[in-house]
Amino acid sequence: MSRKLNIVLLIVNVVLLSGTGYYWWNHRTEPQQLTEVVEPVPPVTNEPIVITNVQREVITNAFQWAQLESEDYRAYIARLRSIGCPEQTIRDIIIADLDKVLAPRVQMASGHRKNLKYWQSEEEELANDWDPREVADKMQKIDREKREVIQELVGVDLVRERLKQKGIEDLYERRLSFLPDEKQTQVRRVLEKYDEQERAIRSKTAELGEALTAQDKVTLQTLATQKQNEVAGMLDPDERKQYDLWMSPTANAVRHGLYGMNATESDFQAIYAVRKQFDAQWGQQDADSMDPQTRQQFDLAKSQLDSKLREQLGDQKFRDYKRGEDEDYHQLCATMTRLQMPHEKANEIYDMKRDLVDARQTVINNPNLTAEQRDYTMRRLGEETETVLRQALGDRYYKVYVQAGYANWMRN
Repeated sequence: MSRKLNIVLLIVNVVLLSGTGYYWWNHRTEPQQLTEVVEPVPPVTNEPIVITNVQREVITNAFQWAQLESEDYRAYIARLRSIGCPEQTIRDIIIADLDKVLAPRVQMASGHRKNLKYWQSEEEELANDWDPREVADKMQKIDREKREVIQELVGVDLVRERLKQKGIEDLYERRLSFLPDEKQTQVRRVLEKYDEQERAIRSKTAELGEALTAQDKVTLQTLATQKQNEVAGMLDPDERKQYDLWMSPTANAVRHGLYGMNATESDFQAIYAVRKQFDAQWGQQDADSMDPQTRQQFDLAKSQLDSKLREQLGDQKFRDYKRGEDEDYHQLCATMTRLQMPHEKANEIYDMKRDLVDARQTVINNPNLTAEQRDYTMRRLGEETETVLRQALGDRYYKVYVQAGYANWMRN
């Protein structure tokens, strides 16, 4: 009886196992595959950027990238938007992808070897055998192409987008923030265009030590006028007024003079109004190339400008403003910063310098002094100023100040 029961149970188990196997076979699912088509590296050429993207396929449990991507960036962006992908994420994806596509061209333009060996003197080669201007031009060309593509695809300026990602606000970003975002980008690009042209003209002065020619100066004035007119055509009257306060040469000159003055808005407006009238007549003229008669008129106008400013500001603020116009004062403040000394010391030293200059001029203009008396008095003035300066800075910082060549004004 026990043996028969065992045989029956064995037969039942075989039947159940067969049924389970049959059900599993008819309801099986294919295992998911993870495949990826490797994106080919584009050849390094100088051809313009084409707005296409190689197709990639990655199958996941969530969704398939192949359902979103196509060979055209525009279609790819449209598909990302159709699934509710945030615009910032779309920008990041497209910018990162375009950076990857253009990486070989960037590497070629930089002059770096793809596979550097330890015995190769690449740093010296880059320093001596590559013209940094040519490298910069190649890089700028790539950046311009990339910038145009990003603007066309996602409607943002690549330069501004990169600054935002790094948490950086450059001069244009800070000073044009009063404009709507789209107009801010348009104005910025106009300013950058003219900046590039101006740098090209001034480069020979910086790199070759050559002075600007008369034609160079005329060209720079023409570019300044063209820039002003082009920007003005993009702004309404209120925007233009704000733009002038932030970006005009007159406003920049006023801010330069206000350095170290702890000025108020009313101080700025008072100086700006007077200076604007002066610049309207003389701002575009080169003082070095004036004929004697024009130069005399210019000097008279400059004297009248100072008289108006003194009347507007009062004696003390006017003195502080003229101090800020002096490049020596800016340099002196920078020196105090490097010496880790307070700026009050810069003001104190600058006053010494101004007093010394005035005293020397008095000696020079004194007709009652002989040549020997004049030389002796000038020498004594320098020695006395040196003593006061040493006391103000202390021996240690005085030595640093002198050794750095900043004290030559005491002996001239």
